[in-house]
Amino acid sequence: MRFSIKNKNIFPMPGNGHLLHMATVGYGLREFIVMVGVQGDIKGKAYIEEAVLTTVNYSEDVFANLKFIDDDNLANDLAEWVMDKGLLDMKERGHEAFEQGIKLW
Repeated sequence: MRFSIKNKNIFPMPGNGHLLHMATVGYGLREFIVMVGVQGDIKGKAYIEEAVLTTVNYSEDVFANLKFIDDDNLANDLAEWVMDKGLLDMKERGHEAFEQGIKLW
């Protein structure tokens, strides 16, 4: 698989303070968003979803620009690659977030 890190800045997902952006991963012309939950029922859970290139109304649905990855093989390969690259290493990435004034837990 030829994945590439396009962005590994940590920031709250726009319109949803319950999720933090951990990375954007490229795969050909496709992009995937790596997120981690920091509040509520999703706290401590990681999510990887595909960014879709459609016009959406963000005020109606904050997830309108993300979609579930239907291909299980792609999802598993991507999850393994993300872990190998340390993009969800909470010890290391937690220090990055702390330096930016972002509280993970």
